[in-house]
Amino acid sequence: MASSRTRRIFQAAIDVFSEYGFEKATMDEIAARAGVAKGTVYYHFKSKEDLFVFLVEEGTKLLHEQVLARIPADAKAEQRLRVVIRELLAFFRANRDFCIIILREAWGEEGRQREFRRMLVHFVHAIREIIDAGVASGELMVEAPDTVSWSIFGAVSNTALHYLFMDKEYDLLSLSPQLERSLIHGFVSPAL
Repeated sequence: MASSRTRRIFQAAIDVFSEYGFEKATMDEIAARAGVAKGTVYYHFKSKEDLFVFLVEEGTKLLHEQVLARIPADAKAEQRLRVVIRELLAFFRANRDFCIIILREAWGEEGRQREFRRMLVHFVHAIREIIDAGVASGELMVEAPDTVSWSIFGAVSNTALHYLFMDKEYDLLSLSPQLERSLIHGFVSPAL
């Protein structure tokens, strides 16, 4: 983000969209929370939709930085997938309001859905690369790596969203062991 003013608008937009939802949020309220004139918000963003797209872009950049940067390149695929799951939960915990906006609003209007998915493709592709490497090494048996990649992201995201809405103080990282077992090893007992 370029300026401190843009960062203030970004944070105010997160607060307002999180509190009111996209449809009920107003540029007036965002400007008031950012401590700037409404014209200043419109100088940086031509519409509420433009501001939302900016939030999604910045948020997915943060997601890349905070999750993918922590994946050890030299680890086996299973360990790398465990890190993805744990760090996704940590990201959602640290960026609760932003995640609620993105996961709630992005599935509303079709244009926002398309934009959100377009930006997420690179992140989910990184999960796919881990799976592909695991398949190539014989560590993983996956028939549809693209589906599994999106399933991992979707399962972790929706589970986190459920708990964030239920109790904003809930420790999302406590979900990691069960999600890791379920998503990496499945649900069938090894004894069967």
